[in-house]
Amino acid sequence: MGNDGQISLEFGDDEAETGARDRLAAENIAIRVPADAGEAETACRNLAGARSLVGLDIETAPADAYRDHPRAGLDPHLSRIRLVQVYDGGGEVLVFDLDRIGGIEPLAPLWDLPLVAHSALFELKHLLACGAHPERVGCTLLQANALDGGMIGLADLAERRLGWSISKTLQVSDWSRQRLSDGQLAYAALDAVAAQRIARVQHPLLRNGGRLRLYQLVRDAQHAIAKMELDGIAFDTVAHAALIEQWRAVADTTERELADVLGPGVRASSGKQLSDWLVAHLDDATLDAWPRTRTGQLRTDAATLARHPDHPLVRPLLAHKEAATRLSSFGPSFADHVNPASGRIHANFRLGATASGRMACFDPNLQNPPREAAFRALFRAPEGRRMVVADYAQIELRVAAEVAGDRTMLDAYRRGEDLHRRTAAAIAGVDVEDVTPEQRQLAKAVNFGLLYGQGARGLASYARASYGVDMTVAEAAAAREAFFATYSGLATWQRESAREAERAMLVRTRSGRVFDFRRSRFGYSYPEALNIPIQGAAAEVLMAALGALPERLAGLDAKLVNVVHDELVLEVAESDLDRTRDALEQAMVAGMLAVFPNAPTEGLVDASVGQDWADAK
Repeated sequence: MGNDGQISLEFGDDEAETGARDRLAAENIAIRVPADAGEAETACRNLAGARSLVGLDIETAPADAYRDHPRAGLDPHLSRIRLVQVYDGGGEVLVFDLDRIGGIEPLAPLWDLPLVAHSALFELKHLLACGAHPERVGCTLLQANALDGGMIGLADLAERRLGWSISKTLQVSDWSRQRLSDGQLAYAALDAVAAQRIARVQHPLLRNGGRLRLYQLVRDAQHAIAKMELDGIAFDTVAHAALIEQWRAVADTTERELADVLGPGVRASSGKQLSDWLVAHLDDATLDAWPRTRTGQLRTDAATLARHPDHPLVRPLLAHKEAATRLSSFGPSFADHVNPASGRIHANFRLGATASGRMACFDPNLQNPPREAAFRALFRAPEGRRMVVADYAQIELRVAAEVAGDRTMLDAYRRGEDLHRRTAAAIAGVDVEDVTPEQRQLAKAVNFGLLYGQGARGLASYARASYGVDMTVAEAAAAREAFFATYSGLATWQRESAREAERAMLVRTRSGRVFDFRRSRFGYSYPEALNIPIQGAAAEVLMAALGALPERLAGLDAKLVNVVHDELVLEVAESDLDRTRDALEQAMVAGMLAVFPNAPTEGLVDASVGQDWADAK
């Protein structure tokens, strides 16, 4: 290292090392590694006037106590930040070695800068974990997602936008070693440079392509999601173990019942053997109508079986499948996700991960848990705290009303009416006041089924499988006719939108997300042409709400612990319950109005309180 803090790099023959060296040399960018806290603080202050985006990247190492844990280096509770790299677009990239400069504190001036990283949720939650609070963090991954959809790695994105070839083999190198190699430093530095350069290329593409607003919505949701991932959610492992035993008992009982029905030699877990058994035991009419796979085998999934509830095989088989699925997906292995440092579950969320822009969740998936109350009750607030759960009431129907401009639907929401009851009245030919609970349940199936273009036969199957409502195909056809006569604006929008989507081979959400059917392996899809604009706009409403939430919760002892599409789950100190519920409702209403400024908000948000997730629902 020279007196000016720059280093003379010595590289080996590793592809990642030589590639990073060559790229930095080609861009005339030197690496500077401040030697101590004073030099680091001075370097950061010199950047304080930066107006353009500053590229950001970090490298993490396992915390000493968790060196052998498989999530060490990835989970901020089990890791420590070793390097922070920043690049402002000039001839020098700064690489701060926190072991040299005594921690994160000297870097405080950086957190007021307009930063950009790739997959910035990772940087955000690690920085939050060590007490840094960046004000503005952009994300090149989310930019690319707004432009092209999907989740793309930094190396592939650098190739696409910059024509650079970046090797990521050093990503898993030992970042805890006392002296990092010159190759490691160059590799780390190049990631910050790449983020800054990619952002410079992508920003005009977003603006000129009408995607900037979409990107901003998702970008601004990052802080709430990073904080949620860091905070995690409480989970009762003792009650979970007891519930597992109940599931095992159900699995054993239904397995015996199935054996009595199927006879020897037929395994319930074998779709082929079940199909052969059904072929041998079903009457010809039922067999002809039974759905089949592409290879001609009878389908034995839960939705298909649910169409035949009176068959002696169906009840024990469905119960067995359900118990087996719960044991495999939410059984003993689920408790392994409890973090050894925090004692809580810290799931990972991906913003904009689906075609419509919805979030995805993994390790573990907290967005699709078993519906039974006993499982959701395992997510229990600690002593002195409560759960607050708020969801958007009929959000996709509300969005459809806005997108389609359907006056009947919009007027109903402005008056605070229940659209399910209005639909039920139209189908049954009765006054709204005379609608029965059974009629309303049928109307829910009709509303949500027809929203995405189901035909009469599909509606009848959907009503039975999803809502436990029996409809003949003729009854479903009559319900469709009544529905579209009542909501003629929606009917017109569906026809015109589907026609235009098929012509252009793409659909667009309210904030600008585009789905291109030419990139889909299945080509044009009528249901997707109706689904994506509605479900996508609903996702954008949620993104806007998440962006508004941190400011609303400021000063309250409340933390976001889960997001399930249209539902937000918070853990709150009992002393702050009322103020938190109000703040949450305000943020969610603000999210709706950010996407649909004239939307009716009467009855839009339903919030409730409980000791656990199930109790609060």
